[in-house]
Amino acid sequence: MSSEHELSPYEQARLDKIKRNEERLASLGLHDAKRKLVLAAARRTNKRGRPTTPKKRRPTRASASAVTPSPPRSSRRLKLEPARYVPLLDDGVTIRFRKIKQKTKKLTTSNGFKCDIPMDVSSSPLTEDEKAILETKMGGDFLGKFEDYLTQVDEVSDQNRRNVLRQITKLASGEGIRYESHAYGWPEGCYFLEGIKVGPADDILKLMDIGRECEEKWGKDHGNGWLLSHPLKKLYMFQQYHLQQD
Repeated sequence: MSSEHELSPYEQARLDKIKRNEERLASLGLHDAKRKLVLAAARRTNKRGRPTTPKKRRPTRASASAVTPSPPRSSRRLKLEPARYVPLLDDGVTIRFRKIKQKTKKLTTSNGFKCDIPMDVSSSPLTEDEKAILETKMGGDFLGKFEDYLTQVDEVSDQNRRNVLRQITKLASGEGIRYESHAYGWPEGCYFLEGIKVGPADDILKLMDIGRECEEKWGKDHGNGWLLSHPLKKLYMFQQYHLQQD
């Protein structure tokens, strides 16, 4: 019967292999090198069992004597000295200013008629000759001619045509336009051009400018421009169309 401390075949084979390896290292002169490596690894291990990494040395700052001080700044104004002029351009350089183009909004009707609406002009009254031309072409039927224009020249949907005609009819009769809206409507008694009859020979650009002022003062149009902007633009295009036609 085997004793309590007898090694198993596996353990005996393991010890024999270790012995052979040590003899092999000794024959090669590497036995002491292995022992030194083991000791060095043990010294690099901290108390938690983790290898320590060498700390990097922080770069030292240059001494104050090695830094060249910058010259002190001085103010010519505080010294009551005249300002020094430093030219930015060489002599003989010609500066050309680009001509600023007038801002316009180009609108085109369904039949190809184009009309530029100046966006930065608040007034453009007609001459007496232009007013006479329009009066002759209207023949006393301004609203009828305007409806024909919306039907034959600047074709729009039936709903949009009715909206434009309704607003222009109010202006032509002198009734004026008031923004009727439960949420955004204008204060009571606030009308655009109440008591003033508007016709095709009037200064439409000036009326558009007044309309913008009314919206800024009393409330913006939340109906996508169908309160004043679109009807007045259509009226301006109608005016220009008849002035440009022979």
